[in-house]
Amino acid sequence: MNQDQFWTSQDGQILTVRPKDDNAVSLTLAFWPRHPAEFDFLKSHLAHLDFTERSTLARIGIEMLVTGKPTVDGNRILLEVEAFIYDHSFPNAPYWKKLLRSGTPVGRLFYAPESAKLSTAEIWDAIKANTLKLPNTISIDREGRVFLTPHQVRYTLNPKLQRPSFERLVSGVAGRGYLDKVQLRHETDLLTIPPRSGILTSCSLYLKEHFVLLNRGEGNFGIHTSAVLLDPIKTFGTNIMLEIYNTGDQPVVNPVVSVEIFRAPEPSDAEAKTLQKKRVRLQATASEIYKCLDENPPKDAPESAKPKARITVKGQSSTMENYSIFLNAGAVADAAALKARLAPANPAGASCGFRTMIQALDAAPEDADTLVTDYFPNLLEEIELLTRLPQLKLKRVIFRKPSRTHGFFLSNNAHARLETFDAVGLDVYWLNEAMNELYLHTYKKEHGFFVRDEQVRKFRESTILAFYGSAVGLDQADTDRISGLIEKLTGFIGRDVGVLTGGGGGVMRLATDQARGKGAMTGACFLELEAQPPELGVDFFNTFQETGRHNRQKWFEIADFCIFNVGGMGTLEEIGIELCNLKLGIRPRVPYVFYNARFWNDLKKQIREMIRTKRAPSWMADYILFTDDPDEVVAFYRKSLKVL
Repeated sequence: MNQDQFWTSQDGQILTVRPKDDNAVSLTLAFWPRHPAEFDFLKSHLAHLDFTERSTLARIGIEMLVTGKPTVDGNRILLEVEAFIYDHSFPNAPYWKKLLRSGTPVGRLFYAPESAKLSTAEIWDAIKANTLKLPNTISIDREGRVFLTPHQVRYTLNPKLQRPSFERLVSGVAGRGYLDKVQLRHETDLLTIPPRSGILTSCSLYLKEHFVLLNRGEGNFGIHTSAVLLDPIKTFGTNIMLEIYNTGDQPVVNPVVSVEIFRAPEPSDAEAKTLQKKRVRLQATASEIYKCLDENPPKDAPESAKPKARITVKGQSSTMENYSIFLNAGAVADAAALKARLAPANPAGASCGFRTMIQALDAAPEDADTLVTDYFPNLLEEIELLTRLPQLKLKRVIFRKPSRTHGFFLSNNAHARLETFDAVGLDVYWLNEAMNELYLHTYKKEHGFFVRDEQVRKFRESTILAFYGSAVGLDQADTDRISGLIEKLTGFIGRDVGVLTGGGGGVMRLATDQARGKGAMTGACFLELEAQPPELGVDFFNTFQETGRHNRQKWFEIADFCIFNVGGMGTLEEIGIELCNLKLGIRPRVPYVFYNARFWNDLKKQIREMIRTKRAPSWMADYILFTDDPDEVVAFYRKSLKVL
């Protein structure tokens, strides 16, 4: 633990709830350290620890004020707070106390050393270097405090929300994404906070390498709730929520919020190298196992497999042939040791592994932490695995073939099973023979992609640009335009950029090649199309069978921004889906760029006509640009995102 680095705890929980008066309750909060070294650090820095409330609680009107210093209690840290509702117009006001129970997640402790705080000059340098994006309404004083005015917009919770919805929000089952969907947006020319009430409003912040600490204020411009800490990566968009309330008897007009900015700890190269070594070892182990399975295929009869679940599904069986083996991957020091471990007892005729996954399950060693299987488990195989999971020490599943019938491409149902494995804490790896790499299935914005272990953090932290366009070859003018655009956008966004395409030729190949040349991550959502074979070699990807074409489009929701280039019917379909996502709020209000204004001119007229006839909301026009000029794109981004 480094005392000069910013630090945050895991989410704490309510330990006890005690009534105080009609308007407040007293809470004891508990926080558990991740490991002994962290606990030692906390005990030596108790006086310098602060508390930040869960933003979900603040957004439903619940405020928590610290009433005492953190104390040590056994293997945990305790904190006393007082909770109350800061505006009784919230739909949950009549029963808010009953929502707070023992075990409820409440927020985190944090340590913000002065040495990690950015000075005024450092803030300005970070803005100019595009490593920090702050609202275009800021002022910075010489003490390093940034003053900003929120957007001219306020939000209210849908009055139809019932108590079960608030129960899910408070318990953590439903999170900020759900709140974003159920809150109502109200544009206003003047943002005011009436006496003894509060507002929900927003600002634009794009944080990659910094924490932002909101100052609660002295009350003259209102008081920000105790949800004061904004994290890097998570804080990324135009609708970063602010919860401000007014305890006085006079209104507050156009409130101002001040913040301080702190450096986030940088990931170490050693961490990435360790993950890479782990992946290389695991890949070598898996490769040896598959070689053994291929050279000494199991000879046992699948009829001996005895499923525990008496379920039948058309076209599937848990006793289907699927060469499998369980082992402890960590117990294998090298390839020679693995060969010795896999060596048949009877070299002349014995086999390696088992013919079905169920047989491998029945024979799994007690210390087995890895399942290596030929095909990605089908539904019934997954059920068999889950029913026996409590008796196993399983940590990961490795497969090399996504489908028995569609080769390289996963089905919609397979994607659902990947979610299940993630939910129960199992890592899933794909030894992709076409790419000759081992990839971990990991999530970004609730959508899974296959990524190398050592690139997972970079993938999650990258700003993703979705490049749509035709697989047909481009002329030189379009090639030059797109190349110039990628150069400008990577400069505007700063480090850790990724480009996501459909994985084909034409625009997709050009965007991928240009991004790779700029050191950006490259990704693809490969679709099973005879006319568009996948172009491999990307950093993150997923695959979809032809029947999952529309489902595949949802994976593009990980993109932060969309660029529509010259394209055909497929691109037109994708445009329709993305515009609908913007209208419905599935995507936040971010700029959409149609690149090659002449090609898209008729679409521009059609969208204007839809807005004129009220078949599309008028605000959408503020987020759509038709242009050929990369500099105009960057200027449009700054304007619509409301950032410097």
